[in-house]
Amino acid sequence: MSDVDPKTEETAERRLLRIVSGLHAGACRELAEREMILVGSGDDCDIVLADNGVAHHHALICVVDGRFQLRALDAPLQLEGRTLHPGDPVEMDRLQRVGLGEAALAFGLEDDPAWLALAPDEEQPAAVRARRFTEPITRRLPLVAAVAVLSLASLAIFVAVVPSAESKIEPEARLQELAREFQVSGRKIEKDVNGKPVLAGMVADAAARRDLQERVAKEELDVTLVLTTGEDLAINVSEVLRAGGFPAERTRYLGRGRVEATGYFEDPEAFTAFVQTGAVVATGVREIVPINLADVEEEAPAAAAGPVRIVSYERGEDPYLLDEHGNEYRVGMEIPGEGVLNSLGKHAMVTTPEGDIKRIAIRPIREEEKAEAEEDVPASDDQTQSRSRAWATEQARAARHRQ
Repeated sequence: MSDVDPKTEETAERRLLRIVSGLHAGACRELAEREMILVGSGDDCDIVLADNGVAHHHALICVVDGRFQLRALDAPLQLEGRTLHPGDPVEMDRLQRVGLGEAALAFGLEDDPAWLALAPDEEQPAAVRARRFTEPITRRLPLVAAVAVLSLASLAIFVAVVPSAESKIEPEARLQELAREFQVSGRKIEKDVNGKPVLAGMVADAAARRDLQERVAKEELDVTLVLTTGEDLAINVSEVLRAGGFPAERTRYLGRGRVEATGYFEDPEAFTAFVQTGAVVATGVREIVPINLADVEEEAPAAAAGPVRIVSYERGEDPYLLDEHGNEYRVGMEIPGEGVLNSLGKHAMVTTPEGDIKRIAIRPIREEEKAEAEEDVPASDDQTQSRSRAWATEQARAARHRQ
């Protein structure tokens, strides 16, 4: 029969983890032969510390067959004479202080004399401290339990109160506001299998898509964006037209789901029928505005139209320019002698045949000019017809299809 008392041997091999500094100083936990403990300020941690500087997941302690291993997770750990950076593991071959922010803990065998150096009690003699150290920790459990209950109660109050103080913006409602602000056309907001709002639609260009993505990230909205751009739509329409036998020399997004297609379309009726097929509709385009270069060549105007005088800029929901003859020009239409009108914002901008972008000058008719015009001899019928035909030729590209 062995002279060793099994109970004494078991007691000598007990492993403890103690909080030696901070708000929870004095708390203790017995460690198993094989155990993994997560320490931090998060609610999902095995040991929750409310001290300043403690990260959500701060440290991971592993006990395997009596050997201790420590790993820093979200923040560094302070050991004796060194710093353990996040992701670095270390095997603890002796009892030592481990700093986590303003808290500190230690773990090791219960009867290790190094405990006295880590958490001394200066009010009692050394002999009493040593005797107290070997006493069962259960004598101090009521105090530890009281502190733990108070800590949990404080944490529960904090969790219950703080969310109510934060903004209660519904992600779906906020997504609707952002969609209107960034003019997302064809927008649709649905929920995925996880219940997360998903915004699908089209924005003007890649810059608008990037700005919207940055706004969502800044506001930390838990949503998903599935956005295409007008440039993407124009490219898709070009590919579908080419596959259908109607290659376009250029496609351009006009806004509000409308795409302008420029090319030689010898059979306008066949082109019109094709743009109504399912293949074209599936691209998401609402309207294709054709600029048929074949029609322009066939008309062969008698004389080229000179520059027109823009006398007014009518703003509003449907802005347009007005020339001296009373003709209206909207985005996508060509202004004789100037170029294609590409935007109506603070200024009216056109793209010239050379590819340059310039601003249109608004020149209202003065009273003196009106008086002089009334005294002028009216132009001959031939001149009037020539000018009207030239202007009509310039407008053949888009005037028939404008809204």
